[in-house]
Amino acid sequence: MNYGELLSSFLVDLQSLYRKNISIDGASFPQILALSIITDDGIEMSALSKKIGIDNSTSTRLIIGLEKKGWVELKPAHHDKRVIRVFLTIYGDEIQAGLEQQFDKLGSVIEKEVDPLDRNEMIEYISSLHWILSKIILRDNKIV
Repeated sequence: MNYGELLSSFLVDLQSLYRKNISIDGASFPQILALSIITDDGIEMSALSKKIGIDNSTSTRLIIGLEKKGWVELKPAHHDKRVIRVFLTIYGDEIQAGLEQQFDKLGSVIEKEVDPLDRNEMIEYISSLHWILSKIILRDNKIV
């Protein structure tokens, strides 16, 4: 199996695990992804789009849906009023905390499946893969 096939299988399996085990009443999977990456100091709309891998107009619709639920709020950036940042509301912060608990439970299940002698090495390999993927995303080049 080559990298492309392995990454494809990994994506499908990971999405399946997340869709079956991570949920918020009334939220779509893309909304859950967005909520999970908004930091305490907020995130710029363009950075959110890039991180999720969707275009700006799609992320705008996504965030408007979260704003209507009262989970996020939009504010202009201090340095440039044209730049919009997304922040969690108090309720959104509670939702995100619940998501983190679900992520931790799923992580614990996966950890139990890994041989205790291999756990540290496995974390190093997954962290390395994550770093490689992050670098590719930061380059902002379409690969295919």
